[in-house]
Amino acid sequence: MTTAPAMNVVDPAPPARRPRRLLPRFALAFVLGLFAVLAVGVSALYAYDQRYQDRVLPGVHVGSVDLSGMTAAEATARLHETYDVLADGQIILVAGDKEILLPFSRTRRAAAVDSMVARALSVGRAGNAVERAIANARTAFRGVDIAPEVRYDQASLTRWVNALAAAQHLAPNDAVIAGTDAGYTVTPGRIGQRADPTEALASLTATLAKVDAPAEIRVDLPLVELIPTITTAEAEAGAAAATRIAADVRIVEGKGSWTITAKTIRTWITFASAADGTYEPIVDTTKVEKALAPAAKGLAKTARNASFKISGSKVVGVVPSTTGLALDTKATAAKVRELLATRAAGGPTANVAPVLKRTNPSLTTAEAEAAAPKMRAISQHTTFFPISERNHFGANIWIPALDIDGTVVGPGEIFDFWKAVGPVTRARGYGDGGAIINGKTEPQGALAGGICSCSTTLFNAALKAGFEMGARRNHFYFIDRYPTGLDATVFKSSSGSVQTMSWTNDTAYPVLIRGYKIRDGSKGYVKFVLYSVPTGRRVVIGSPTIKNVKPATDTTVSTSTLAPGVTKRIEYPVAGKDVWRTVTVFQGGKILHQTTYYSHYARITGVTLVGKAAAN
Repeated sequence: MTTAPAMNVVDPAPPARRPRRLLPRFALAFVLGLFAVLAVGVSALYAYDQRYQDRVLPGVHVGSVDLSGMTAAEATARLHETYDVLADGQIILVAGDKEILLPFSRTRRAAAVDSMVARALSVGRAGNAVERAIANARTAFRGVDIAPEVRYDQASLTRWVNALAAAQHLAPNDAVIAGTDAGYTVTPGRIGQRADPTEALASLTATLAKVDAPAEIRVDLPLVELIPTITTAEAEAGAAAATRIAADVRIVEGKGSWTITAKTIRTWITFASAADGTYEPIVDTTKVEKALAPAAKGLAKTARNASFKISGSKVVGVVPSTTGLALDTKATAAKVRELLATRAAGGPTANVAPVLKRTNPSLTTAEAEAAAPKMRAISQHTTFFPISERNHFGANIWIPALDIDGTVVGPGEIFDFWKAVGPVTRARGYGDGGAIINGKTEPQGALAGGICSCSTTLFNAALKAGFEMGARRNHFYFIDRYPTGLDATVFKSSSGSVQTMSWTNDTAYPVLIRGYKIRDGSKGYVKFVLYSVPTGRRVVIGSPTIKNVKPATDTTVSTSTLAPGVTKRIEYPVAGKDVWRTVTVFQGGKILHQTTYYSHYARITGVTLVGKAAAN
């Protein structure tokens, strides 16, 4: 028996070493084979990439259009062929009952072909060669779909829609009220409209960007009503209110009435919008007072002093006084305004009772009756004048004297010559008479020439009675028919200057003035006698102080306007001089008034015309 096999079991070394030598060689062979395969693949992919370098890769679609393998020009042509239809179509803007067409071409809508081609060509062009190879394989196997694009000009769309919206604008017209001779007419207003493009633009902006937008897109262009500032209804209401206001207004006092006509009132009315939005008549009430002028004239009554009845040289009775009346224009105008406001509000209309102001006379009937038994003639003065053309044959002196006759000057009242005489007109009998114009006597130089004989006579009568004397002015040259230095001229010139004669009754009793017209052949006289209650006044009229005497000269002037040898005096020589004369009024031994009157008289050269034979 032997044991040799057990002992020889060992791990045989060679078999274990052979597999370790084969594994590296296999790995190396595998890697080399893989690189060979990859090299072949890369070469193939490179060749694939180069083949489609300027073309669209297979599997690329734009919408339904397969652009595989196409050049840019080919893809462009194919896409135009398919999508140029996107430029065909129109927008319909619906504005009320109007449809406004806007072709797509106005918005420059079209397929964005250049952009779609660029996108198609860009597929598989990004990354390195391996990345592009993988992308190209994926594109070929799976395909790439590119959404179609449409473009349009938003600025053009906005401009056109705004322009079409603006074209729908209709300005509102205000209703108009017009006054006529008979009343008011209303021209109706008109509601305007304005299209609001905001919603339409928003809708079109969203729709035009869609490839599947319809070829006809209808959108509403909302219209907004523009209400006129003055609606027809408001104007009609305003005209109705104005008609109520513009009715005759009657001012009624007793049996008298004066009317402010509706036609006149309509000229005062305008119209304006009120704070509450109504359209109402506005009355220019400043014109009411002027419209009351006829009523003021009709209602006016001058306060008249009581007067006295004279028999011979005695006061034997009293003529009653009259209370003066005058329209209170402001207060009456306020009542008229109140009536117009009542009418405007729809209230009842009525006549207006005027507001009157009453003026008591300076001498009431009772006062005259109390004074009458005590009244006496307290002063008088008479002036002579030759009756001639220079005084319109006495009329220019006697008419004012008879106007003044019977005038009563109450206590405290002022006598004013021009206020006491009536209108100086030819219709009342006045005529042209003598006047001193530019230092020369004009025998027929002025209407009522010679009237100064009347004013001078009354001035001296009042002066002798001791009253407070007022306005007085001497003549340009001395007239010897008047008391030296105590003449009183009066005039009203065409330039508007006025000279009057005045005095104040500064006693507690009335003064009655009596004026007399006296004629004795060619001689005329004017006389004034003043009656009153004697007050004990004593008047001292001092002698005149005369200075600066400038003797006058006399001349003759030949003229062919007179027959040879005939003479005519046109100016009397009058010496120039300055005269002072003091008048003192005493009351109970005390001086009540003392006035020195100064008069400057110009020198006048006498002129006598002598006729001569006319030259051959």
